[in-house]
Amino acid sequence: MVKKTLSRILGCALLSYGSTALAFTLIPQELVTPSTTITNVFTLQAQVQPIAGTIRAQIFGLRRPGSSKQVTQVGGMMLAANDRSGSASDVNYLAAAANDPSGAGSGSGGGNAQSLWISSTTDSLENTFSRTAFYGATQNVIVGYDFTRSDKYVFGISGGYEASNFVTKFNSGNEKTGGYNLNPYFAWLLSDRWSLDLIGGYGKFSTNQSRAALTGVPVDSDFSSKRSFASTNLSNISAWGNWKLTSSLGYLWSKRDQDAYTENGGFAVPESKRISRQWNLLEEVAYGRGNSETFFGALYEGIRNYQKLELTAGAGEQPANDPTSALLTAGWRYFGKGLTASFVFSGRVGQEQVKEHGFSMVLRADI
Repeated sequence: MVKKTLSRILGCALLSYGSTALAFTLIPQELVTPSTTITNVFTLQAQVQPIAGTIRAQIFGLRRPGSSKQVTQVGGMMLAANDRSGSASDVNYLAAAANDPSGAGSGSGGGNAQSLWISSTTDSLENTFSRTAFYGATQNVIVGYDFTRSDKYVFGISGGYEASNFVTKFNSGNEKTGGYNLNPYFAWLLSDRWSLDLIGGYGKFSTNQSRAALTGVPVDSDFSSKRSFASTNLSNISAWGNWKLTSSLGYLWSKRDQDAYTENGGFAVPESKRISRQWNLLEEVAYGRGNSETFFGALYEGIRNYQKLELTAGAGEQPANDPTSALLTAGWRYFGKGLTASFVFSGRVGQEQVKEHGFSMVLRADI
């Protein structure tokens, strides 16, 4: 789909501007390409993962290893994050546990608990390959509510606002996107160590973009898009005194449907769809003392049936198209009476031409 769209746009550009170009001059394809035709290949997962991960950080608030001491009980509900900002947004403790010395229940709720939480996440993304080069960031603000029944089932709903701003160097342009999302979630706490979760999400967005043109007049366009995702993880937690280990095997499916639009230069861009399927494996180690703990994590991600980006004009060099990578995280968590907090940094390794860094903050309060 990407290759056909690029070829069609290139053909129109060559016909329209051929009379002004030098004889036998080959116009670089990316110069006359709308921004999202390139960036969509890289941004779908980068924009879905902060939402899925932040929600996942809330799911296991009532979970704690039964064999641990009180501090470990409160601080031991380690999140089995599914994604980049998932690891970068972990809040794995419910403050109600601080009121439950026995560790048998969920605080004063007697097995039932309710919480409100709010998160703010910023994730930077940069592509360093000259023919697809761009840089920018995505910011998310999410507010959620969940309740737990019988210390076994977690039900929740969250909604948020998302904004992205990218400078697209490959076509001397820019791309700005904003919209809202709604995300229900559920978890089944199989035991004090095992859990299974399911998260869904749907959002609507508006994009404005601009690129350079051979005429010297910038070409603008705007359009709407829809995005959906589904995520699930099987997680295990082990605790040895103040040390805790989280292991998780997960799967993330995401899709973006982009409406057709026409640039103000007259070029028609057809509707498009992009789907991503990703397996991931998380290992995270945490050490806690008193009311806080620090942690380090590594999340391996592998995309199945990776849709490569291929450029058909200009220089023969092509994007690296790395289907696998790893996200490294480091952070600090605080848990107190009725309130918990998390501050996490993240960075991606294993991709030759893509750089990602993130910071996340989450606050959670009992009600």
